[in-house]
Amino acid sequence: MASPLHILAIADPHFISAANHTCVHAGRHARLSLVLLRKTLWRLRHLGIKPDVIVLLGDMVDNATKPGAEEDWQALAGEVHRTGIPVLAVPGNHDMDPARYAQAFCCEPGLHRLGDYVFLVFHDERQEGEQFRRPADQLDLPARAAATYPGLPIIALQHHPHTPHLAGDYPYHLTNRDEVMASYRAAGVCLSLSGHYHAGQPPHNVDGVTYVTTPALCEAPFPFHLIRLDGQQIQVQDHALRLDAPGLSDNHCHTELSYCGTNVTIADGIRLSQALGVETLCFTEHTFQLYFEKEEAWSFRWQHDPTRVQELWATPNRGRMGAYRRLAGGFRNHRVRAGLEVDLCADGSLLLAPQDATGWDLLVGAIHTIPGVKKGVSTPAEMEELFLRDVRRLLVHPIDILAHPFRFFTRMGLPQPTHLYPIVADLLADSGVAAEINFHTYQTDPAFIRLCLERGARISFGSDSHELSEIGEFAPHLRVLREAGADLATLPALLLHPRNANSSTAPAATPTTR
Repeated sequence: MASPLHILAIADPHFISAANHTCVHAGRHARLSLVLLRKTLWRLRHLGIKPDVIVLLGDMVDNATKPGAEEDWQALAGEVHRTGIPVLAVPGNHDMDPARYAQAFCCEPGLHRLGDYVFLVFHDERQEGEQFRRPADQLDLPARAAATYPGLPIIALQHHPHTPHLAGDYPYHLTNRDEVMASYRAAGVCLSLSGHYHAGQPPHNVDGVTYVTTPALCEAPFPFHLIRLDGQQIQVQDHALRLDAPGLSDNHCHTELSYCGTNVTIADGIRLSQALGVETLCFTEHTFQLYFEKEEAWSFRWQHDPTRVQELWATPNRGRMGAYRRLAGGFRNHRVRAGLEVDLCADGSLLLAPQDATGWDLLVGAIHTIPGVKKGVSTPAEMEELFLRDVRRLLVHPIDILAHPFRFFTRMGLPQPTHLYPIVADLLADSGVAAEINFHTYQTDPAFIRLCLERGARISFGSDSHELSEIGEFAPHLRVLREAGADLATLPALLLHPRNANSSTAPAATPTTR
């Protein structure tokens, strides 16, 4: 009896980055495809799913004849191989050179056994124009697989779909598809997976063979398939990166000016978030990283040095604060907002110069370090007392959101103090500050969010994106809300949306009192 097998099926990214090429199809988000692939893997991790095999169904790049396309193959291959999960890949009509493709993805055509299952990887041959045909020497591969591994389920992988028949001028099917389907039927192939037809096709059974066409990752809603095989039994789950939820706002995003960021930029973040259907995107850069050079910022010595802080605030641009205001302001509109992530100094004041306190759409308050707490020296009780002190200090200031509320404790190697949940929920409700659901190196506890909802505290979604693929990744946020008992039909009313401040007319937000 075969043990269950879980397949992640991805088709048609049409990726363009290093390649000297422009995609002519407006609906294809080809330059985001590496991020979309990364987000797919990210989504599965948040769902607690680790597939047994990743299947790539072709057209990994948009035009493999262009210089740089091989680098794009390698970028995609590196992303999937880093997971440590076995990868099987078939070339598509846009991948052009099957031999180079097989080398890039470390997957030769032919028979591949994974546990109790047999996979057949086909490289179909180009004829004239866009016509493709199954080579004669591969037509007997299913029969050979059945003879070599009698009784094991057989899965066929190719780029072109076989059935249902697709009418029209574009040659979606192989010219000898009837022979191919006959070879599958005779060998008892249980599943045939294809890509190529961007709309995809649901499971379709013909003569005992289940045929599935996985839709294109590069087109909204950015779909992929999760397939569970339990012997000959097949379950196909449709997933999409674009979430069908109204009024989503990502209120905590970092930028190219973040020391702790990797590939995130404002321009790419906007492009990605709008493709994903995120209604509002708010960039909220760390003030301590804008004010200070990298080493000084990360040392947190500024928390205890008010003289140094005042000296910096007296400089014309206050580090990179002026640069950030100009950068973010250049993108600002009704869907793109600008704000700051602010910390406390040791005396309880906010690290925000008076001249920088106006004109922002959002202020996110955060506790990254607590003056007086020493890891391995301070007791949990001492940490909790000082943590509550700093939460109260933060809430005196005009912040809108408390970021990653209890992450401080997990960074200290401690469990989240659940007995503090009611206290913090009450403080947030009383102050009108939103509790952030955040999954950047943190796990938001639904129990805390439930208490916030019961007390009438607002909720904020924050990707806390330091990497582009984090932006707008709200599947775990929505799961937390569901587990907290929220009615997602009222989602827009539950979530905080940034105000629309104007740098010349917004009321002053002083960094001292609410």
